[in-house]
Amino acid sequence: MEVSGLQTYFLVVGITLLVLAAVLFYRRLSTKIRGISTVGQVVDHEVRTIDDSTSYLPVVEFHDLQGMLHRFTSVAGGSDRHPKVGAEVTVRYLRSNPKVVYIQSFLHMWAAPIACTVLGLAAIAALWV
Repeated sequence: MEVSGLQTYFLVVGITLLVLAAVLFYRRLSTKIRGISTVGQVVDHEVRTIDDSTSYLPVVEFHDLQGMLHRFTSVAGGSDRHPKVGAEVTVRYLRSNPKVVYIQSFLHMWAAPIACTVLGLAAIAALWV
């Protein structure tokens, strides 16, 4: 079977997405297993606009076990400002590195690794179509 340039492109993209998915799964699973849950508060939303699409990413503050205040912007957002400013959210972070933190929900923890897996598999599957 002769491999065309487009097939090589799909293979490279597929493998890259699967590697990214593995890294994202590992980070989130590590945080799920070894992490600590606490309550944070949404203090703002970061606005990101790409082309004509605007997303609002929650900005959350929480205190770690030592009482230190941390602030992070969530890796996932939506087309509206949700959760609302002032809302309490459960966050999960690594005790050894509180900068590794996620809002504890399916969207914020698992959507990105699953999406990368599906897209990576689809790109590789395109080789046989």
